[in-house]
Amino acid sequence: MACMSDIPVGSPPAPPGRHAAPGGWYPDPLDAARERYWDGWQWSRTTREAELAVAPPPPPPVGAGPGPYGVPPAAAYGVRATGVSRQAATTADGVPLAGWWWRALAGLMDALLVGTVSFLLTLPFYREIVTAVSAYWGEAYRAAQAGSTTPPPTPNFATLITGTDQLLIMLVTFAVGMAYHLPLLRFRSATLGMMACGLRVVPVDEGRSQERLTWSCVLVRALIWVLPGALSLRILTVADVLLPLWHPKRQTLHDLAARTQVVRGR
Repeated sequence: MACMSDIPVGSPPAPPGRHAAPGGWYPDPLDAARERYWDGWQWSRTTREAELAVAPPPPPPVGAGPGPYGVPPAAAYGVRATGVSRQAATTADGVPLAGWWWRALAGLMDALLVGTVSFLLTLPFYREIVTAVSAYWGEAYRAAQAGSTTPPPTPNFATLITGTDQLLIMLVTFAVGMAYHLPLLRFRSATLGMMACGLRVVPVDEGRSQERLTWSCVLVRALIWVLPGALSLRILTVADVLLPLWHPKRQTLHDLAARTQVVRGR
């Protein structure tokens, strides 16, 4: 059974070079009879009884410096010192983290749902654009029937929607996004896309937690995800989506801000 030890969570020295161990259970450097969880970045407080007898660590290779808590790097991590991912595969209490592709699929499904509702609600703001496009194609069709090779002038779409309309579109998009994410994250710990993909949001390093996320947590998480999309800040959205590919705990920007992780729920 896992338990929480009294040792402070720290960032012990990384092994030589840029490779470290993947997340998992390793011999506790302070107690040979127990195992401690390494999340791919640092030792956690979580320990458990060792499942197998712990063999004494082999002597360090020539030239190798001390590893975490004075244990040689190869022995401390239980893996080769080369070609190893630094990303955790599970939370600190052993629940598998969601893969990037599943998270991307869930996000795409959520974006389609929110985008469809937002488009339908903001459709009246695009009325002049729709009218202008219809008139353009009508003129183009009549010109083609008359044998003309000169297309009609393209309408200036930038002048067909006012600044006020653009602001209202942004506010509607933001409101729909927040109304979608907040209640689902608070009461189900997952959006519809996440539920369809078998994913769940949990507090960081607490994959087995069944408690509801707090309102402050879901508010921060939803705000950092929804606002860049409403403001058309695509670069922030792209950075947010891609960050789990490299982050040691597979967290996005909104995960980091809300202190959450996404796990596989089934």
